[in-house]
Amino acid sequence: MNKDAGVISLAQLPNGQCGQVVEFDGGRAMIQRMVMLGIRRGVPLCVVHGPGARGTVVQVGGARIALGRGVTDKIRVAPLAVQQKPAA
Repeated sequence: MNKDAGVISLAQLPNGQCGQVVEFDGGRAMIQRMVMLGIRRGVPLCVVHGPGARGTVVQVGGARIALGRGVTDKIRVAPLAVQQKPAA
């Protein structure tokens, strides 16, 4: 019973794929940490490495951020149809 059938967790986004942050399933502290890292609703991000059992490395803007599996399970994204190359 998903609000949007195209929305998946960041942990399910394959390596090299980009997505747009839709919502967070975590608590206030987790959301606050993501906002401080630049991961907010509506922000596009790309998977640089992973997903793996230990987590995922994502690129948000010009920064690469390593996120653990527990966090990536709580970030909901909409995969982007057009591939956007991460800024180097």
